Amino acid sequence: MKYNRTKFWLAIAAAFWLAVPVLADTLIASRDGKEVSLTGELLFEALDKSILFETADGQLHVFAADNIVSVEKEAAPPAMKHEELAKSLLADPKLPQGMKTLATENYVIAYKTEVAFAKWIAKLYEKRLISEFEKFAKNKLQYKLNPAEFPLAIIVFGTRPEYDAYAARELGVEPGSMIAHYSPYTNRVAMYDLTFDLGRPGVGQKLEQKLQQKAAIPMVTTIIHEGTHQLMFNRGMQVRLADAPLWLNEGIANWFETPDLRSNNGWTRPGAVNRLRLRRLSNYMPKRPANSIETLIADDERFNFADEKTFDAYAESWALVHFLLKRRTRKFRDYLKAISTKKPGFQIDAETRLKDFTDHFGDLKKLDSAFLKYVRTLR
Repeated sequence: MKYNRTKFWLAIAAAFWLAVPVLADTLIASRDGKEVSLTGELLFEALDKSILFETADGQLHVFAADNIVSVEKEAAPPAMKHEELAKSLLADPKLPQGMKTLATENYVIAYKTEVAFAKWIAKLYEKRLISEFEKFAKNKLQYKLNPAEFPLAIIVFGTRPEYDAYAARELGVEPGSMIAHYSPYTNRVAMYDLTFDLGRPGVGQKLEQKLQQKAAIPMVTTIIHEGTHQLMFNRGMQVRLADAPLWLNEGIANWFETPDLRSNNGWTRPGAVNRLRLRRLSNYMPKRPANSIETLIADDERFNFADEKTFDAYAESWALVHFLLKRRTRKFRDYLKAISTKKPGFQIDAETRLKDFTDHFGDLKKLDSAFLKYVRTLR
């Protein structure tokens, strides 16, 4: 998705979180003028006594000290199972009435659309994306993934307006052309039935055929992109609310997203040349400043939802990850592991980000030269 993730994630988090070794479980706090009771685990307490609280369904909640009524520390409750998560989603007042649920081994999909679309999402994520994500970690990076703590939640709205209203409330920004997103707070991927835009399948036309048309390319791409973010944050590759570089998060998601219109699912595997990103990068190259790679790494300012230039940052992130995975595999693996140890809420300055990067990959000018040579080989 095209907005500044890090600023969004850290906007209401305190500047310095202190880990506290507690088994936290019952929180009573004030939210929107009403008292709420949450069951889960107190993850962090800030210097200003604000807290980060995780409920059993995997959602994260930040409360300022003034809004906390009480916290009772007990044995931490188990994570929600599929049936419990399904009931929780159907009872969520932020979701429209009339939703149904579909459970798979790793997901619970709440949907308000035809069951065929929900099953398509289930197949795409469960049978293809998870398999390719695990192969990517094991074979490409020799990276040991953690098992997901709880089933992952997917929300599928029946119409674009329903999704837009939900996204605006959850993200605090107008969704614009956004068709799906992953939220680190709710830990959900939300989207809408893409056939709402493509037109319902006609007589004798299967859903898969509808999703193979050219107009479906960016839609399938986005669904894979956001699902990859969710896996990264739930399998130990990244930490929710940690200040991980956006170029890295988005670059990996871009590595996965390349669609394949020859496939019934609209997608086959990660790592192929992403022609949409490559085309954007090619247009950017004539005006690319000499310090482009430095500005990409140092902070997340180029990922500005309101600026068309953010697409240049996405394209360059995809190409940089592609280059590092192909030509600096071991160093990329070590860098990714180092980033995965970052703690929630600690915002890192530009100097530290650059040092983290150069400690693993060496001199930026030499790397940039090799990167540009590599880009010219991409077809």
